[in-house]
Amino acid sequence: MLQVKPTLQLITRSLTGLGRYDPGALRLMRGIDMTLTIVAASLLAMQLARLFQSPVSGFDLAVLAAGAGAGILVFTPVSTRRQETSDIFWLGVILTVSFAIGAVIITLFQETAIPVLQVLWIGVIAVGFGMDGLGPFWLRAGRMLAIFWIFVVVASQPVAPGIWLPAMGALGTAVAFFFRICLWRPSPTKTLMRVEKTNRKVIAEYLQLAALGSLNSAGLRKKNLARLAVLRTELETCIQLIGPKNDLRALSPEAAAMMQLALEVVREAVSALSDQCRAQLTEGTSYRDTVRDLMGTLETGEQVTAKPGLDNVWSRSLADVSTDDQFHLLRIVQAFQRLWQLSRSTENIRPGPNAAGSSVQSRWWRKISWELALQASAAAATCYGLGVYFNLSHVYWITVTVVVVMCASLGATVKKTVSRTVGTAIGVSIALAVEPVLAQFPEIRLVLIILLLPPIVVFLERNYGIASGIISFVVLIGLQALTGMPVAQFWPRLYDTLIGAAAGLAAARLLLPRKSAENVHALAVDYITACYKYLKVENRTEAEQKKEYAKLKSAANNLVSAAQDYRVEQSPWASFANSYDELDIMVLVLADYVVLYRQSRMTVVAETAKHDFEPPLSPIIAKMDKRMHDEFEAVLDGREKQTVPGLVEEWKSMIPVAGGRGEQLMTDWVAMLYYVRKLTTCLDGLRRDPKWAAALALDR
Repeated sequence: MLQVKPTLQLITRSLTGLGRYDPGALRLMRGIDMTLTIVAASLLAMQLARLFQSPVSGFDLAVLAAGAGAGILVFTPVSTRRQETSDIFWLGVILTVSFAIGAVIITLFQETAIPVLQVLWIGVIAVGFGMDGLGPFWLRAGRMLAIFWIFVVVASQPVAPGIWLPAMGALGTAVAFFFRICLWRPSPTKTLMRVEKTNRKVIAEYLQLAALGSLNSAGLRKKNLARLAVLRTELETCIQLIGPKNDLRALSPEAAAMMQLALEVVREAVSALSDQCRAQLTEGTSYRDTVRDLMGTLETGEQVTAKPGLDNVWSRSLADVSTDDQFHLLRIVQAFQRLWQLSRSTENIRPGPNAAGSSVQSRWWRKISWELALQASAAAATCYGLGVYFNLSHVYWITVTVVVVMCASLGATVKKTVSRTVGTAIGVSIALAVEPVLAQFPEIRLVLIILLLPPIVVFLERNYGIASGIISFVVLIGLQALTGMPVAQFWPRLYDTLIGAAAGLAAARLLLPRKSAENVHALAVDYITACYKYLKVENRTEAEQKKEYAKLKSAANNLVSAAQDYRVEQSPWASFANSYDELDIMVLVLADYVVLYRQSRMTVVAETAKHDFEPPLSPIIAKMDKRMHDEFEAVLDGREKQTVPGLVEEWKSMIPVAGGRGEQLMTDWVAMLYYVRKLTTCLDGLRRDPKWAAALALDR
C-alpha cells in the first residue's frame, strides 16, 4: 500500500497537469479522433487495395490515407462543430487537389519523377509560406501543403499511383470528417462552466488566506498566484473555443484578472496593518462574517445573505487606529467592494477582438508574405542541395524540419528551432534506449504508439518541445515496427533535424530577417499612448468603456507576444526561462490599473462636485492628474521617473475630510492613491529593465 499510494498520487498530479494544458480534454479528444482516423483510414485503404487490385501496395495506400486524415485534423483547430466542418472540407479539397496535381506530374515524368517532385517541393513551400498573410485559415492551409507534398514524393515509387493518390486524399478527408464531426465530442459550454466554477472557488480560497493574514510566505503566495494565472488561462481558452454565443453568461478573463488585482490589494493592506490593528481586525466576528459572505458570493456569483450589498460595519468599529491603519483598512473596504461587484457581474460571452483584422482592404497579392516565402524556399533549396551533394538518404526529413521551424518572425523561428532540436534529441535518445526491449513485445509497442498519438495534439499548441519529442519517438519506433528499419539508422534522424533547423534559422536570420525590434517599439508606443488617452477622455458610455478596455487588453497581449519574440532573438534560451514573466505581467495589468484609476477618479470628482469641502479637494485631484499625465509623457519621451514631493502625505491627510461625506468617497479617495502607485510602478519597471527598455525603445 505504501508503494501504491505515491504512484496513484503521481498519476493524479499528471492528469491534473494535463487538464491545465487542455481544459475539458477538448484537444485530447481531437487527438483521439486523429488516432481513430489513422487506424480506420489505414484499414479502409488496405481493403480497397485488395478489393480493386491496386497496383500500389496496400501499405502505401494506408500511409497516404492515414497521413491525409491526420494532417487535416492537426491543421483544424478546436472550434465549433460548424466551423470545424468548414475547415475539414476545404482543407480536404486543397489537399486532394494537390495530390491530383502530383499524380499527373508523376505520370508525365515517371522515372525522373522524384527529382522533379523534390524541386517542385521548393516551389510548393514558397507558395505555402506566402499564404501566411492571407489570414489564419490560409496560414494553416499553406503549412499543410508545404509539409504534405512529401506524400506525393514518397508515392511516386515504385509505380505511378495515378488516381489512387487523390483518392486516398479524399478517403482520409472523409474518415477525418466522420470521426471529428459525426461522433460525440466534449461540450465547450459545459467545460467553460466547470472551469469558471473552479476559478471562483480558488479565488474565494485565496481571499480567505489574504483577508486573515495567512499569506506571509512568499512561496505560498507564488503558488496560489500561479494557480490563479493557470485557471484564468483555461477560462480564456474555453471562451475562445466556444464561439459567438450571446445567451451564455459567465465570468470573463478580464473580470478574473481584476479580481486577482483586488485580492492582492487585500493581501498587501492586511500585511501593512500594525500588529495590534491586524489582530483586532482578523479576530473580529463582523469582519470574519463579511469575509465568509464575500467568499460565498465569489463562489456562486449571487448574493448569499438577505442584506443589500456588502456589510462593511467592521471598518467603522475599530477604535483608536492610526492614519496609516485607517488608510489600509479603507483599501480593504475598496477591494472587498470591487470583488463583490466583479463576482456578480457576469457578462455575455463573445469571441475576443480579431487582432488580425484590418479596416484597410488590400489586394490579395499585396497580402502575400513575399519575404517569408523567399526565406522558406531558400532554406528548402539549401537543404535539397546539401542532400544531393552529400548523397543523404532522407532529404525529406531535413526539408520537413525547415517547414516546421520557420515562422513569421525571427524570434518565433529561434524558439521553435530550439524546441524542435531539443525535443528531437530527447525523443531519439529514448527510442534508442527502449526499442531493443519493445522489439520483443510487438503488441506492447503497438499499444504504446497508439496511446502516444493523442498527447501530440494536446502539446502541439502549448509546448512544441514536448510534442516534438513524442513525434520523434513515435515515428522512429513506428518505422522500425512497420519496415524493420535498423536501430542504427535512428541517429541520422537527429543530424537530419539539425541540418534542417540550421538551414531554416540561417535563412530567417540572414535573408531579409523579420526582426521584432521595430514591431515591439510600434506596439509599445501605441499601447502606452492608448492607455494615456483612456485616462484623459472622460465622456464615455459604459458600452464604449468596455469596448476601449477590450482594445487595451488586446494591445497588451500583442505587445507581450512581440516582446517575447524579441527576447528570444537576443537570447535563444530565453524561450525556456521565466525571468521576465513579472515584467510581462506589468504590461498586462497596466490597462487594468488605468481603468480602475479612472473609475475611482470619476466617483471622487462626482462627489466633490456635490459638496463644499474645507480645505478643498479639487486642487489635490488636479495635482494627482498632472502627476499621472507627466509620468505617461515621460515614458513616451524616454525621460526619467517623475516625482511630486509631498503628494502622498497630502493625499493621506485629506482622508478625514473625505470621510466626512461618506464611506464611498473615502474608499475611492484611498483607491486613487493606490492605483497611482501601481501605475507608476508598472511604467517604471518597463523603464528600468534593460531588456524591456531596449525592446520598447524607452532607453533613448
